[in-house]
Amino acid sequence: MSITEHPFSDLLRSPNEVVSDLDHGDVVLRRRDAPDLRLTLAGRDEDRSAAFAMVGRTLRNLAAHSPDALADAVSSEFAWTSLLPPADLEEFLAEFTRAIMAASEVDTFSAIGQLLHEWRATAAVHSDRDLADRLSGDLRPEGSSVPQPA
Repeated sequence: MSITEHPFSDLLRSPNEVVSDLDHGDVVLRRRDAPDLRLTLAGRDEDRSAAFAMVGRTLRNLAAHSPDALADAVSSEFAWTSLLPPADLEEFLAEFTRAIMAASEVDTFSAIGQLLHEWRATAAVHSDRDLADRLSGDLRPEGSSVPQPA
């Protein structure tokens, strides 16, 4: 499927031309000073959602029946997971699978990006042994204590 791009103003000036491009694939409308918009056919979007849900179920089943295969597949895609200790890698895989399942159910995918961002940061901390040791130890407060709110 191809993606055709148009300035947003094309939709206003010649909507039929923009809509006819939907026969060949999605249309991205570029806007100045605002996020771009994506036009798609409802059926195409429903197909995407169904496929994503199927991928989520497949990952869940893979995690249940062959966790080592899931770990190998994920580490091939996200090399930074090799920096995670085994317990953290196991937790990441469980959270990743749950996030994909949840995203497919609510049809909102930003939580997956957030999860990846947070775990990548965790891997970065583990890659710096000194920083990991400092953060895993007791934190010594500095400065004066803050009074409890009334």
